[in-house]
Amino acid sequence: MGDDPAKYKTTQSGITADWTIVDDGRGDDKTDGYKYEGEGTASDMKEPIATLHGYRLWLCCLVLLPLLILPFLTPDLFSNMVAPTRAMQDCELVTIGSQGEAKMCCPVSACNFTNSTQPPPTASPTQPPPTASPASSPTTTTTSPYGEIGICIGWGDPHIRTFDGGRGDYYSDGEYWIVKSDKIYIQGRYFPTKYTNGLAVTKEIAIGGSVLKGNKLIVTPLVATWNGVQIIQVFPSHFQQPELLTVVYNNVGELVDKALDKSQLKIVHVHIGDGTPEGLTVQINRWTASPGNEYVNWKITMRSRPGQDGHCGNFNGNAADDDRLEVRKRVGTQGVPAGPELLFATKTPITPADRPDVNDCPTATLDAAKTDCSATYGGVPSRSCLLDYCFAGKDVALNNM
Repeated sequence: MGDDPAKYKTTQSGITADWTIVDDGRGDDKTDGYKYEGEGTASDMKEPIATLHGYRLWLCCLVLLPLLILPFLTPDLFSNMVAPTRAMQDCELVTIGSQGEAKMCCPVSACNFTNSTQPPPTASPTQPPPTASPASSPTTTTTSPYGEIGICIGWGDPHIRTFDGGRGDYYSDGEYWIVKSDKIYIQGRYFPTKYTNGLAVTKEIAIGGSVLKGNKLIVTPLVATWNGVQIIQVFPSHFQQPELLTVVYNNVGELVDKALDKSQLKIVHVHIGDGTPEGLTVQINRWTASPGNEYVNWKITMRSRPGQDGHCGNFNGNAADDDRLEVRKRVGTQGVPAGPELLFATKTPITPADRPDVNDCPTATLDAAKTDCSATYGGVPSRSCLLDYCFAGKDVALNNM
């Protein structure tokens, strides 16, 4: 303790402390700053005497002054600080996970944290009432005027395979409906050649109707015209009328009559915009190798249309009613009548007044006549043999030559 064990003085952080031993002493020495009462038995007791130094007093004032002013500047802050204290009376003890019980500072109605470490779920925003949908207008179903795609072909004198797969043979001269509909006219002019024994073949194809807006295309074995003006005069070549049709003349395509020589192909391809995605096509195979025996075979590819008819049939899915006699009942026996519907310049009389029309011969009888006449006389059966066979009888036909 040094020289004076009974007197201590310490200074720390600006505070000076004097120590005094207080007890029942045995001496009477007095010294400035303390009184010695003898060697006592009590423990020492420190009585701090705080002394503020000058500059530290100013620092305390500077710290305390903002705290005194702050309540007057931000009263709302203090009111909010008090709110949690007021809300405590509405809280409850809850169990949170494994941490035991804790007092949650929330209204009793919201303290539903039992056995959960997650905060209470946020309330979903109120959904507006559903808006009534406007009444929908009734659905209108548009029926397409076009049906399935089909193919009709004509070859020889002339034999026709209809859109529905039926078969018809037409041997008489004249201008006939191949396809007749409200917008599409396709007509054939049938005439014999010097090699067909009087039986007709297709000599010309004419296309018109409102689909071509009053224009006419006519194709023969040697010439093609658009409203009477020659087109595709060289081989190969093409012709076009925007938004109406395209005509291409080349040797690209298939035989209609498979018995003919493909190396001699000369084909006129006609494509017509008829309102369908594919359009209507007519393939006309020209045969010109034998002078005097020129003719055409043809193939038509199109979609069915309501009310159509002609030698290609009515395209209704029933091949039976494409029989030649059934077709003639519907479209007439005299071919296309003279008048505005006729696409050709002239009308040919169908038969002489004093002779029957071979086209009126029943199909089964005509088939037998062709077989027997050909076997008896050889080659292509003559028109006269067929007429006799159909209308005078077999014996007359086969013994009349």
